[in-house]
Amino acid sequence: MAASRLFFVLLASLASSGAQQAGGAAGSANGHESLLSFDACKEDIHKLCNKEGVDLKSDMSILECLQDSGYSETATLTAACETLVWQFKVKLTQDDRFTAAAKQYCSAEMQSIPAFGACVSQTAPGYALSCMMDFTQNVTKASTCYGFLSRTERLAFSDFRLVGPFVNKCKNDIERHGCAVITPDKAHEKVRVPHTQGMALECLIQKVIAVEKKAPGPGEQSKIEEGCRHEVMRLAEMQAEDFNLDRPMFFACRADRERYCRDVPAGGGKIFECLLFNRHDQFMQPECAKVLAERAHLMGKDYRMAHPLTKACQEEMTAYKCEPQANLESAAHFHLNWILLCLENGAHQKESKPASEACRHEMLTHRQLMMEEFRIAPEIVLTCAKEIDSYCSPRGDIEAEGRTLHCLMAHAQERDEKKQVSPECMQALGMVVKTADIGSNYKVDKVLYASCRPIIDSICASDAQSEASTLTCLMKNVDSPNMPKECEKRLLEVQYFFARDWTLDPSMYAACHDEAVTRCSATPNWHETKNPSNQVDPGPAILACLYRNAYDEEHPMSTKCTSEVHRVLRTRAVRVNLIPDVEMNCREALSEYCSHNVQPQEEMDCLQTHMHKEDFERRHKTCKEAIVKFTQFEAKDTKLNRALTRACRPVIQAHCTQFLNEEIDHGDVMQCLLENKEADEMTNKCRTYVNHFELLTMRDYHFSYRFQQACDVDIKKHCSASVDDKAEIIRCLSSVAFEHRLLSTPEDLQKDCRKQLRVAYLQQEQVDFDDKEHMADADPQLMRKCASDLKRLQCDQAKTFEDTIECLRVRFDQLEPDCKAMVFEREKIEAVDNEMDDELQRNCKADIGKYCAGYKENVLECLSNTKIVRLLQRPCQKIVSERMREAAKDVRLRPGLLIACQEETKQYCPDDYAKIKNPKYARQMLEGVVVNCLREKFRRSLNEKIRLGEQCQAEISKVILESEFDVKLDPQLFDACKGVIEKHCTQAVIERTGTYENVLECLKADFYSGQINNGECASQIALRTQEAMVDIHLDPILYQSCGIDIQRVCGRVQPGHSRVTACLMDALEARNPMMTQPCIAKLTDRNKLWKKAHDDFNVGLPGSFNELVAALDAHPQKVSILGWLGGIVFLLFLIGCCCGRATKKAAYELKVR
Repeated sequence: MAASRLFFVLLASLASSGAQQAGGAAGSANGHESLLSFDACKEDIHKLCNKEGVDLKSDMSILECLQDSGYSETATLTAACETLVWQFKVKLTQDDRFTAAAKQYCSAEMQSIPAFGACVSQTAPGYALSCMMDFTQNVTKASTCYGFLSRTERLAFSDFRLVGPFVNKCKNDIERHGCAVITPDKAHEKVRVPHTQGMALECLIQKVIAVEKKAPGPGEQSKIEEGCRHEVMRLAEMQAEDFNLDRPMFFACRADRERYCRDVPAGGGKIFECLLFNRHDQFMQPECAKVLAERAHLMGKDYRMAHPLTKACQEEMTAYKCEPQANLESAAHFHLNWILLCLENGAHQKESKPASEACRHEMLTHRQLMMEEFRIAPEIVLTCAKEIDSYCSPRGDIEAEGRTLHCLMAHAQERDEKKQVSPECMQALGMVVKTADIGSNYKVDKVLYASCRPIIDSICASDAQSEASTLTCLMKNVDSPNMPKECEKRLLEVQYFFARDWTLDPSMYAACHDEAVTRCSATPNWHETKNPSNQVDPGPAILACLYRNAYDEEHPMSTKCTSEVHRVLRTRAVRVNLIPDVEMNCREALSEYCSHNVQPQEEMDCLQTHMHKEDFERRHKTCKEAIVKFTQFEAKDTKLNRALTRACRPVIQAHCTQFLNEEIDHGDVMQCLLENKEADEMTNKCRTYVNHFELLTMRDYHFSYRFQQACDVDIKKHCSASVDDKAEIIRCLSSVAFEHRLLSTPEDLQKDCRKQLRVAYLQQEQVDFDDKEHMADADPQLMRKCASDLKRLQCDQAKTFEDTIECLRVRFDQLEPDCKAMVFEREKIEAVDNEMDDELQRNCKADIGKYCAGYKENVLECLSNTKIVRLLQRPCQKIVSERMREAAKDVRLRPGLLIACQEETKQYCPDDYAKIKNPKYARQMLEGVVVNCLREKFRRSLNEKIRLGEQCQAEISKVILESEFDVKLDPQLFDACKGVIEKHCTQAVIERTGTYENVLECLKADFYSGQINNGECASQIALRTQEAMVDIHLDPILYQSCGIDIQRVCGRVQPGHSRVTACLMDALEARNPMMTQPCIAKLTDRNKLWKKAHDDFNVGLPGSFNELVAALDAHPQKVSILGWLGGIVFLLFLIGCCCGRATKKAAYELKVR
């Protein structure tokens, strides 16, 4: 009221001079006449101000009424009244009595603020007013000084000519740009703004914005002088404080203010903030929306226009050191987004005091405004103008409610270079997303919130403890059937930027800040993009570093940080776009290989499928490296494979629950799925994903985590030349294990590696792909070398890789040399460890449990026992017989024999031993090597001084005995007698006639009867006859016929070296009545056979003294035998000495005669 009275006194004292200068004003004016008394304005006053709320007795009230009038063509002051009002304003603000009144009503404030008091000393027109306006916010609102200054401000902003510094510094720019005219600017041509109320300032504001949008080059001068620009921004800041001071906005938005912000008090920038929130409402006047857009751009350039924020966060700005220096107001530090980032950074610092509730509220509000109104971010306006015009303004207008930003974010992900945003625009978008801090509160992004509201309120309602957890829930359900397409699109647009700046996930930032700084060289402060060394903080590189460290168990990060990084990576693994290393390096590869009929969630699978192709490796080397790194993470953490874990959830819950609670499963879940591919819960979709990853593990051993970890040292030591091919690695490691066990080489595999090698081999064996083309990936080299054989022998029709190999093994003799070598390698692997022979294990599972439960890696030794093999089920018997035939062809496939006879082989067969150790023959079948030599020594041990160990003899006996049941197990005999066998000793003939027990018996009968004309065949039969003489057990037919006789007649005779046979022959010659007739008959036949072999081929028999001595010498119990013989001789000597005189004595004379 005091201020009103002051204005009344001033106006009354100036009335008469004002009337006279008005020229044409009716009536004379004295020093106490009011504005109403002047004829020049009487009509306008009655027309415009005769209404409720206007005190016609108060000149100040009338002056404000006239000033606030004129928002249309029908409400305009007459020229005479306009002149009178102008003169009133000038006298009011530039007269000495104005400064006197200011001293009177603001004396206390001027004393406390010396700079404020110095304003009254400025005598230039309008300078005192301009100076005082700067201190309005420093004055208490309840004081008379504040009332005086605020009402004076309103007058000053109605016409730029009242503000002296503005007129002086912007005079040239005003004239040059035509901003001195009363006619409104074209941007507001529908708004009639009389009295030039703020139009000069508005005109210059538009020029400032236009210059910034054009982004002049280094050599181009700014079209607005720096001094004038400073004044323009200064006045814009003041306007933003009070809606009534911004005259263009006041007139353009007066109706909208009543509609949207009726209850919001003027001052503090609250009305501007309220209107800006409603700028995109369909009912807002276009003129008002345009003015608001211009003011939003200015606020983005100068944070001081954001009065609600600066007032609420004044203490925080000081505490967090967010107040830029005044001389840097044209720099980025004055931008609103920089201030918001600085405040956010301060709030994230552990040692800082938390921001107040009011400050947090305003920070959230302005973050939301920034997402809705892209003009608040000057960098967007400057760097993305071309993209906005090309992609986001199809109808010539701008998309509302933040859709412009989302439109730009969508184009940031474009793989078509013609549709991509520029790097500068990309950087600006990243800054806006960071400033908005959507990770802390996704609701600031109204587009995202509105699009995903159905999911947020339903599926993710239980995850609403925090905004971050809700975002995580949305990402978990991004591919669910309930996810709206619009939500999926908006969510991935935001996540694209999250994936490139590690600070945007608040939970991960809080958990990993310290380790990101120490391990990954991240900048310490949240809002800084450069560290003290002036090095850019590469967001994707920091994330990649955190990813690596999160899976580094040798140097682990904190549990909390590790868990957060796992969560983030698992969430983002759903799309290639959210894995920066892959997306950045694979854009061309994605366009080339994965652009047709490939869903976004399938792109990673597509890249993984093609990355091992030669053309891909040659053209997209960096892409492959990025895919390999990510796939290695997947191999260690199955949860990263979102599509697989979702499709296979029933199988995992039914069979793999023991791994569900592990932070990282280390590939155990994948192994479990592989082992349960035939489970009832396994769906086709799950099997497809499992087969896909199984295929990857076969192409590169690095993707088999357990295998790679257990065997990494051995691979580097022994198999460095095998590159990454898992099949070659398996072959190489198996060779090391084979040679160590059978050939006693010093190098061996580590225990864990041997275990994982067995798992990897079986996984390879059990490959079952619907696509036969991928079958070759199980062992590419083998399938390549056997390609012609596979086709010729129709083995390519087999369902599984295991069946394919088995088909080749059965037809081994028909294979080409290269294919034979590859198949032989697999035979060796399975021979040394029968647990790796999946065909054997699968077909003989029941028989193994029944007869050979205690055997593991050597179970074939048990199954091939002549007593057991005949009892096996037919499928098992078939596969065991096949394995026995394979083993008969190469001693390396008989580990038991090679181990038991190793020393004997070195001593008696050195050439053969050197041959099997020679790498030259590692993949070559050496039929008869070592075995033939040992059998010869075994035969000769009957007559010569050759000592074979018991275990070695047992193994050789087993070889001989097996051939009695299956002549094919004696390749040398079978090859020599093949023609004879095919003629009349086939299995069919034997079964039909019933004359002979087996093929060998048939051959022996033919040999005895002289029907064999093939000398080599006859020689081989003679040798087999000699072998059977060594031990009666090696002649099963004879042993079976004389079993009872052996017990009766020769029960105390030590087996071996023909002793039992000789005993039986003695009994036969002595016509021992205890002998049975079958034994007598069979023994008689054998005796004839032995004599023929001796006569025809000089087969030695132990009949002479020397042979007997040799037999004794070779006998394992020779010490006992010689001891008994020596005892008997000594006894006879004693008897002779003692009893010699008992004989008849000769006469002495006869003796000496």
